[in-house]
Amino acid sequence: MNPKISIIVPIYNTAKYLPKCLDSITNQTYQNLEIILVDDGSTDNSSTVANKYAKKDPRIKIIHQKNSGPSAARNHGLKIATGKYISFIDSDDQIKPNFIDSLLKSFFNDPTVCLSVCGIHYKRLNQHSAEDVYTCPIRPIRFKESQKAYILYLLAIDGRLYSSVNKLYRANIAKKLKFDESLNFAEDTKFVLDYLKYAKSAKIQFVLEPLYIYNYGTETSSVRSAAIDWSNWQIQYKNLKKWLGKNPTPKEKFWLHLVYLRWHISHYRAKKRAKTVKK
Repeated sequence: MNPKISIIVPIYNTAKYLPKCLDSITNQTYQNLEIILVDDGSTDNSSTVANKYAKKDPRIKIIHQKNSGPSAARNHGLKIATGKYISFIDSDDQIKPNFIDSLLKSFFNDPTVCLSVCGIHYKRLNQHSAEDVYTCPIRPIRFKESQKAYILYLLAIDGRLYSSVNKLYRANIAKKLKFDESLNFAEDTKFVLDYLKYAKSAKIQFVLEPLYIYNYGTETSSVRSAAIDWSNWQIQYKNLKKWLGKNPTPKEKFWLHLVYLRWHISHYRAKKRAKTVKK
């Protein structure tokens, strides 16, 4: 089996990091790729870099749009994607050579899997340090455990579900959904939750290798400030409760409460980091 994989890369003013990102994608051990670059109205040299790579690699498609935000860029990519599976890569990050190969094997090994998730190599650019995260084993859904209780459990214990990256999705599900363009915070978490809800399955395969390279320190000031504003976390919590629905079970309520506590801690840490940056 050699299904086409669509990789969607939203781009906005990341010319400095884009070559490494695109090199990591085009040099994947798995080669049947459709690489969709969505230039979200960049004002730097990003468009030139993207065009240069497209001339060398026929698998690359470029979309130019008016600056509308990362959600709109990802949605544009979803609309034209033709692969059987879909992955999102941020344009200031990279993936290891076996990223696609390893995630794809999850679906081949078990056709009931709806989502494949890998670990992350977390690079703190400003501190010149790095660590591997989300590489520890995690339990599967338990017998008679509700899908939503299990997903809330995952949200409460660590962060591997929060981002839209480091994952491989089934296109027949992902293309029926959209990123919420009204949100400027945690829009990717909402997409992942909506995807799992629509899939009606919590069969997630965790690949315990740090195959996604996340470069922390390239975020814009607007992205950092969004995490400092508690009202954004409250909107996220409201969306989570809406996703959970009416009459949650005691176990679902328990994990929901722990997720809320986790977000309080995350908000506190975001404020602390912001103070450190100012100093």
